[in-house]
Amino acid sequence: MNQRRDPFETAEPAPTVPAVPNLYDSLRVAAPRKRNRQWEKGQQSRKVVYRGIDPKLALKVKAIADDLLVPSGEVACVVLDYALRSYERGDFDLHPRPNPERMRMTLFPQSGASHPINRSQRTVKQKQPEALWKVITTWRGFSPELKQELAALASDDGLHVPIGELITALLRFGLKAYETGLLVLEPKPKSTTFTLAHKGK
Repeated sequence: MNQRRDPFETAEPAPTVPAVPNLYDSLRVAAPRKRNRQWEKGQQSRKVVYRGIDPKLALKVKAIADDLLVPSGEVACVVLDYALRSYERGDFDLHPRPNPERMRMTLFPQSGASHPINRSQRTVKQKQPEALWKVITTWRGFSPELKQELAALASDDGLHVPIGELITALLRFGLKAYETGLLVLEPKPKSTTFTLAHKGK
């Protein structure tokens, strides 16, 4: 006959299972390494962010930079500097005109400035181009002097125009000079590292 176990009998104590370590405790032990951001902080003053530059011109700058294997910020600096020097010599004229839609002047007045009195009578729905002020362009490698010169020329004491319009006009002039061969861009090799020469047997 089978012997039944007494339900009131004390069983052997179950073996203790080691506690599973908490995942978050192990993460707190190994603190993440802090990255050295000194280089980025030092280069922050050479970064520019402009709103309202014609994106087609910015893409041309990037294409030239890719062809020459140089940063696009360097190409933009050289092209803008060339246009600024031409403006100072009188070879390039910037004529700001009043803009009825804004308080600032404009370098690009719209040719069809006459608006119909009743806009709802338009038969063909025209697609409005995207506003250039929404376009943001970022470049690196600008000297503080060039940034200051551009800001001063666009300011109220200068031409009193949006800086994006000023840079668009300067880029247009400089890129045309590059295409016609008046502005020559020659990339030069830049040595940034050293190597060891092994001498001996």
